[in-house]
Parts: sequence; structure tokens; C-alpha cells
Amino acid sequence: MQKKFTLCAGSAVILCVITAAVIRNLSFTNPYLDAICCFLRPFIYIGLYSTWAFSFQKRIIQTNTRRCLILIAALMIFWMFVRMCKYQMPYELPIALRYGWYLYYIPMQLIPTASLYLAFHMRQPENYRLPRWTHWLFLTALILIGLVLTNDLHQLVFSFPEGKLGEAASYEVGVYGYGPVYYLIITWDIGCALAAVCMILFKCRVVRNKKLLWFPFSAYGLAVIYGITYCLDLPFWRMLTRDMTAAFCLLFAAIIESCIQCGLIPSNTSYAQLFESSAIAAQITDTDGNVCYRSKDSGEIKAETVHRALERPVMMENGIRLSGAPIRGGYVLWKENLSELQDILQELADMKEELKDANVIEEENLKAKKQMAKLSVKNQLYDKMQKQTSRQIILLTRLIDEYSLAENEQQRKKILGKVVVIGAYIKRRSNLIFIAEHNSIISVRELELCFEETIRNLELSGVAAGFLVIKESSHCPLSQMTGKMISSEAAMRIYDFSEAVIEESLDSLSALSVTLKQKNEKLVLSISAECEANLTEIAGRYGAEVEQDFDGAWLLSFSVKGGESR
Repeated sequence: MQKKFTLCAGSAVILCVITAAVIRNLSFTNPYLDAICCFLRPFIYIGLYSTWAFSFQKRIIQTNTRRCLILIAALMIFWMFVRMCKYQMPYELPIALRYGWYLYYIPMQLIPTASLYLAFHMRQPENYRLPRWTHWLFLTALILIGLVLTNDLHQLVFSFPEGKLGEAASYEVGVYGYGPVYYLIITWDIGCALAAVCMILFKCRVVRNKKLLWFPFSAYGLAVIYGITYCLDLPFWRMLTRDMTAAFCLLFAAIIESCIQCGLIPSNTSYAQLFESSAIAAQITDTDGNVCYRSKDSGEIKAETVHRALERPVMMENGIRLSGAPIRGGYVLWKENLSELQDILQELADMKEELKDANVIEEENLKAKKQMAKLSVKNQLYDKMQKQTSRQIILLTRLIDEYSLAENEQQRKKILGKVVVIGAYIKRRSNLIFIAEHNSIISVRELELCFEETIRNLELSGVAAGFLVIKESSHCPLSQMTGKMISSEAAMRIYDFSEAVIEESLDSLSALSVTLKQKNEKLVLSISAECEANLTEIAGRYGAEVEQDFDGAWLLSFSVKGGESR
């Protein structure tokens, strides 16, 4: 179908060119009819080049390439318009005629230059920018155009016999001569056109139609020959045509179009065939819903389904989803096979339910494990507390039994005082064990609280007791003692030692003084006890220093390595 369209378009172009050539050779006695023919011929060419420029909008996708081609077509239209205006000027205006002739050289210079820019942009990305040096090409063309338009001042392009410059026939071939700039202009035109064709051929990767590959060079060669014969005013150039403007525009258009047809200039055609043979299931409709293009797998779609799909996707049978979207001049509809996706989604949904049930069971198991671990830690902690305070628990049980068997109130009061002291130790010792489970070091303040509670309970039992914290370093305030840290094990050893002394002397204890002080890197616990019990064995068991003063009071000193300040 594309070949048929190309053949029809080519035939129409040839018919228009033949019509324009025939009109040029017609002569009418009726001036109105002759004037119509004079205007009809250039407008045929202008129509051809306008249609040609419009076709680039659809055929050429690359932006810069398309702009260059449209510029070339626009320059051809301008050339034909200038030519039409020049031939309608009366001979009584020789200057206007001459400058109409000079204006020819604007498109004559810019068309080859634009073709060279076209070759530079060929097969480049959309964001490609030409190097700065290429601006000199356009500047050179402008300088040459300026020299042509100012030829009357210097006559470097065309030279006229003396006295002929102001005559109407001065621009006719044979009357004027050629200056050095004219040959420079011809060289520039031929060089730019040849460089453009060679660059386009060099950049081509795949030649789509090798049979037409000779055509661009044939048209180029014919244009060169025509230009030479025109300049030399050889008789046989008139056999082709005496209209230089029409000839050059047609030949240059033939060069470019043949490059497009054989693939030297990339174009995009055969959209309908490509769309029809594509693997996608889609249709393109006009605004009324009439199908313009349809792929082979699109099938028939009901009108009501089309309207629904334009609003939102519609699910059809067998997992087919129909979607639509507006485009310029109509709508596009396409089908998507979502059956496999639906199967996957269903499998995922089933797996989600299974995982949900499994997660519930796993969550319950995890909660149970955490609860069991928590209870296990608690049991271990309680076992540790019971193990380390077992002697005091046994002693407390014995005291309670003695309390129930006591015969008088005084014995019960004394036993109750012992119970309170032992109970305070069990409480505070358990607290130290609990703290030690989370921290390997504790504040000395915790140890102070243990002694303070023990001293209070001893006072309730009638024992004259006291507790003092001192700092031996004179340069450090006493209040900083509570900011010290001590290992948990050392704190429990100090408290166990004091409790062992109290328990050993509790039956005969009348006075107790406890002092906690820091001495260099050590914490020293000093106990002064007035009792009848012998505390030597207790001191030896813990490695403490012991002595008895002259009035029978026991002096014990127990030290452990202290800690650093917070």
C-alpha cells in the first residue's frame, strides 16, 4: 500500500511539473488569460513545495533534521515568489528588476548551506548541539549574500558595461560579465551540496532501497551540468528549460527526496502496516468511535464497551482488560491479557491466608516462649536470692518458732527485734541481687541505704547503733562519696560481712558503730561492736582485720577495691 501511495504521489508531482512547463510555453492573445497563466505556473510550484514541507511533519521524527528540511522547502517557496514578482515588474524599473534578480541569490546561498546543516544533524540525538565553528558557515553565506545585494557598489559579482547599469536589459545573459565573487559563490554552492550528500551517505547505516541510491548523485550531477551550461549560455541548456529557478528547485528537491526514499535520510512511513502487523492488541478510532487503524489481534469491540473503556479500564472475558485514552483526533484502545497476573494474585492471596494463620500460631508460640523465658529468669533470680539468703531464712524461721514459744513479753520483744533485723537484711540483700542482674556496678548510695535500714532496725531492737560515711581525702567534698560506683559483688561482700558480724553478736549486742570510708582506691568498712561474743572467727572467715580494745569492744576493718566517679 505504501508503494502504491508513493507511486501516486510521484505521478501527481510529475503531472504538475509537466502542466507548469506547458503553461510556460503557451501564449494567449487575451491579456487576462495570459496573466492568469503567468500567476498559475509559480503557484503550482509553491503548492508542490508547501505540500512537500507539510509531509516532513509526518515523515521526519528527528526535530533538527525536520527543521532543516522545512527551511529548505521554505527557501524554495521564497525563491519562486521572488521570481514571480520579478517577472511582473515593468521594464521601466531597471533597478527593481536588477534587485529582484539579486534576491535570487538569498535562497541560492542558503539552500546548500541549510543542506550542510541537515547533514550535521543527521543521526544525532535530540539534544545535540552543533559545534560553534559551524556558525561560520552561515556567516559565510550571509557575507556572500551581502556582496550580491551590494553588487552595484563594487561589481565584484556581476560586472556591467559602462553605461549599461541603469538599463532594464542589464541583467540578461550576455549583457553582463562575472566577477571573482561570482565564482566563489558557485564554488560555495557546489561544495556545500556535495559535502552534504557525501556526509549523508557516510552517516547512513542501512540503505533501504539500493536501487534509488544512484538517484541523488544523478540529480546532483545534472544540477551541476545545468548550472555550468547556464553560466556559459550554451544553446542546448535551453532544451531542458530556460527557467533556472524552477530547474534548480526541482533538482535540489529531487536530491533530498531521493535521499529520503532510499533511506539516506531517516524517515518514518508505513505506520498503518506497522500497526496492523504489530503484536499488540490495539485500535485507533476517530472522535466518533469509528475504527481508523486496527492490529490483527485487536478483534471486534462493542461500541458500549468502547465508551466504558474510555472512562475506566474494563475487565472482559478470560482475564482480558480493555483500556482507552484520548489522543489527538480520536482515541486509542488496547487489550492486556491479565490472566496470568490474576492467577498469580490468587496464589498470593491463598498464600497470604496461609501465612496469616501460620503467623497467628507463630505469634502465640512466641508469646508463650517469651512468657516462659521471663518466668525462667524470674525463677533463676528467686533461686539465687533464696540460695544466697538461705542461712538467714533458716535463722528467721527458727526465730519465728522461738517467738511462738516465748513465755513472756520481754522475750517476744527481743526475738521480734532480731526478726526485724534479719528481715531487713533479706530484703536489702535480695534488692542487691536484683540490681546485680542488670548492672555489674552500682552506686555506693545503694550500699548506704542497706546500712541505714539495718541501723534503724537495730535501734528498734534497743541497740545503740550508728552509721557514718566519711571521706579521708581533704581536697574532695564529702558529698561526692555517693557519686562513686562499686562493683555489685564488692557491695554484697561488704553487706554480707556486716550482717555476719551482727548475727554473731546479736544476742549480746549493746552498741554498734558502722563507718564507710574511701581510702585511696578502696572502700573500707569499719565496725565497732560492744558484745560478749567472740568475733575473731567471723573476721578470719572474711579476711578482715580484728582487735579488741581495753574495755572489751571489738574493732573490725574490712576493705574492698572501690570504683571511679560517675
